[in-house]
Amino acid sequence: MVGVGLIGTGFMGKCHAIAWSAVGAVFPDVAKPRLVHLGEVNEDLARRKAGEFGFAKASGDWRAVVNDPEVDIVSLTTPNQFHPEMAIAILEAGKHLWCEKPMAPSFAEAEAMAAAAKKSGKVAALGYNYIQSPALRHIGALLDEKIIGEVNHLRIEMDEDFMADPEALFFWKHEAASGYGALDDFAVHPLSLVSTLFGRVASVICDMAKPYADRKLAAGGRRAVETYDIASVLMHLENGIAGTLLVNRSAWGRKGRIAIQIFGSKGSILFDQERMNEIQLYVTADRPTEQGYRTILVAPHHKPYDAFLPAPGHGLGFNDLKIIECHELLTRLAGKPARVIEFAEGLEIERTVHAMARSFEEKRWVDVR
Repeated sequence: MVGVGLIGTGFMGKCHAIAWSAVGAVFPDVAKPRLVHLGEVNEDLARRKAGEFGFAKASGDWRAVVNDPEVDIVSLTTPNQFHPEMAIAILEAGKHLWCEKPMAPSFAEAEAMAAAAKKSGKVAALGYNYIQSPALRHIGALLDEKIIGEVNHLRIEMDEDFMADPEALFFWKHEAASGYGALDDFAVHPLSLVSTLFGRVASVICDMAKPYADRKLAAGGRRAVETYDIASVLMHLENGIAGTLLVNRSAWGRKGRIAIQIFGSKGSILFDQERMNEIQLYVTADRPTEQGYRTILVAPHHKPYDAFLPAPGHGLGFNDLKIIECHELLTRLAGKPARVIEFAEGLEIERTVHAMARSFEEKRWVDVR
């Protein structure tokens, strides 16, 4: 039985805790993990969250989780700038690692994390849960079958509005220490879909923007915003597909949108994470009198939807994707093939993001490799 440690108990920390708690019930082919040790910034918060999430032990020092001999794998869900030190310590302690994306604010730090993972021989996976969607898995199958022919153009977007209010206070995601902004906070998720469905990006040209130059501070006054909430990218993939990537953390009305449009020689496929249980498919094989987008509702025959529900059209949710990801990770720990993005592949996503940032700085096309 796998012993689990958790460092960080915010939004994604709770998602990881839910996944570790539910995975054994949803997927009976894996043993239910033990929730061993939770770490937070202080003892009081750690004890409270351990009680809520069901962890046996709690510590106000993350190193106690890393050094606990009962912990086999650590979920790392802290802010981005803390990932490198913690991830490397976890791997050097001989633990497996499930780390939320992105890997790190700088590419050098991401490289150090990947090197530590390789040296340790342990599984080090990144939290790219959207690739686990039954809808996106089916889209991959449709592409493999060439239902829409040869793909020639890809458009992918990610938008949310949690930074859209100009009166919202300055917080850590506005600091340069957290990274570039929407480019590495958001764009890595669409890029995980691009990587999974189509392969590597070859070259990019990028523009970034700040909708608000500064933000109010809770204690009074204002502070300059150091990150970019908007990024627009043109890209060419190694397989010749042309693409666009658009990301925005200040897009009023968008709550959890990852929209992908795939255009081929014989049709097209549309998907939007805000309607994550639907696929839109257009095929020229239909008679002209019936040609049009059809809506495909996710159902038990779109694996692994059936592990959750026996009936079509009832719909999965965000946390269910995390449970699927947890199952894939446990499958990988058992030495079997699994649908996870490990640090080596994740490093290529990071490389693409940093190439985009370099393109913005240098105002030119940049080769990713």
